[in-house]
Amino acid sequence: MAMGKNKTGIMAAITAAAEAKPAAGRAHHSLPKGTIGSVRAGLGGIQEIDTGLILPWGPKDRMDVELTGVNSDEAQASIDELAESIRGSGQQVPVLLRPSSTEDGHFEVVYGRRRILACKAAGLPVKALIRTMDDSQALMAKGLENASRAELSFYERARFAQTIGAQGHDRAEIMQALAISKNTLSQLERITRLVPDEVGDAIGPAPASGRPKWMALAQIFERGVADGDAAIAILSRTADTATSDERLDFLLKEITRRGARSSERAESMPVPGVTIRSARSAITMSVKRAGESRAFSDWLDSHLEEVIRESYERFRSENPGD
Repeated sequence: MAMGKNKTGIMAAITAAAEAKPAAGRAHHSLPKGTIGSVRAGLGGIQEIDTGLILPWGPKDRMDVELTGVNSDEAQASIDELAESIRGSGQQVPVLLRPSSTEDGHFEVVYGRRRILACKAAGLPVKALIRTMDDSQALMAKGLENASRAELSFYERARFAQTIGAQGHDRAEIMQALAISKNTLSQLERITRLVPDEVGDAIGPAPASGRPKWMALAQIFERGVADGDAAIAILSRTADTATSDERLDFLLKEITRRGARSSERAESMPVPGVTIRSARSAITMSVKRAGESRAFSDWLDSHLEEVIRESYERFRSENPGD
């Protein structure tokens, strides 16, 4: 009950601030530091910002939702629906922006991409809290906002974690931003390490599909039952109207059906002279002792045990629960 009253009070304060005359120009220099400080200051300082002054920033959390470029039909339909809601009822929750360090008079989005795009589609300015913050503070604010909404799909969280790491943040910062444990982060990393990005892009966020289905897909790639090209070929046969969840289900069903045929084996040649065959019962590798692979085959013969041990240690460190 107390929590409900608190939320009601916060929303009332936000609504009252939104109805007040917006401040002109950039955020006031006296805004306090820290995520909580920005929220408190924002309750009395929500501004209306022209969407044309807002620039993308930071790790992408939602798939197919960009301030620049073309969004997918599925994402665009969601944005159009939100725009219609904003036209009728107004923007209920402000976005968070920070002043741009490269373009004076412009702002960078910390969170709220969909709301910004919806306001743009509706021809309206966006209601925003404006806060001066560094990349680390912005990342934490973005992660906390995502955690409070709990709307990101399992795969979107995996890709979000991947993007944060690619921008130089360590695993501790990723766990803090997503409010997850070390074990959960290892699971998310397993997905992005094994499932090619182009396959994930072709599937989409799959909001109704949780960890088990994505882990099953990751295992398929890990075992060499299918590769990225084969997965894309299968996905190309799905109906244009199929949702991302339906595309993932179709891919798993088709690969499982094919994998049930004992006569089928996956085969690849990662380097000249080396052939890897993956079947249901075993993985085998052959290296030709001739031509350009002769020297490599001799080297591998004397280092194979070391290579296998190092690979096994890497496997154990990346999969602590297995």
